[in-house]
Amino acid sequence: MDKISSLIGRHTFNARVFFNGDFCDTNEFVEDDKSGHLHLVRKGPVIFSHREAPAIRIDEPTMIYYPRGTGHRLQVPEGESATLLCATISFQDGSQNLLARVLPECLRLPLAERAMLGATLELLFAEASAAAAGRDVILDRLCDVLMVQMIRYQFESGAMPTGLLAGLADKQLSLALVAMHERPQEPWDLHSLAGVACMSRTRFAEHFRAIVGTAPGEYLTQCRIRLARHLLRQGTPVKAVSAKTGYASAAAFTRAFTKYAGMSPRQWGRAPDGAAD
Repeated sequence: MDKISSLIGRHTFNARVFFNGDFCDTNEFVEDDKSGHLHLVRKGPVIFSHREAPAIRIDEPTMIYYPRGTGHRLQVPEGESATLLCATISFQDGSQNLLARVLPECLRLPLAERAMLGATLELLFAEASAAAAGRDVILDRLCDVLMVQMIRYQFESGAMPTGLLAGLADKQLSLALVAMHERPQEPWDLHSLAGVACMSRTRFAEHFRAIVGTAPGEYLTQCRIRLARHLLRQGTPVKAVSAKTGYASAAAFTRAFTKYAGMSPRQWGRAPDGAAD
């Protein structure tokens, strides 16, 4: 499995289109750390305002994406009209999801400059303009595809000089990152991870922190805790989760999980969906 497919397969998301058509009003999106918002501006003008960042005016077909649900205001100037397709992107574990965390707070992609999105956008907009049975489901699935292509673009273009996608683009670091994601239950330490990356321990630790933005051991712990959250939500027993995430005992796992999640594994498993995110 390729690097991006391996990552996305473990950090799932789904899209739900909530608006499709002409818009000539104002809409406010409050801060929401559980899901992101995708806006496809088919025709402008549209102004995106933010509390702590400059406003963005869109006059040409453009994708605007807020991975972590950053608060923003969408407004069409008085007397004007725009054509939009908007979707909510829900990540497993909300804003704590690995994919949601590695993307920029606001992503802006002019659609005319992204040839790799062309075929998907053509089909998406054709479905958006139709009134055929099953349209809503198809639009949701096409937005899922668009999200994967957007992540691939960020990965292949080198648009992000640091973070997970930058690490996956690094020939040596990617070997260790993929190993941690695919085999989190193994007793990894700095020596073994450096060996997988074909680097010395010192060079690996320094390079990993510089590119990924955190120490290898810290990253491994975060990776294991995210997997544990998912398994606990599925009802997996604590002892089994500790084994699947590389901890020597349920007690050691419980201590690590409580430190990161702020509650015990059993409390997390019993909490309503989203209440512990």
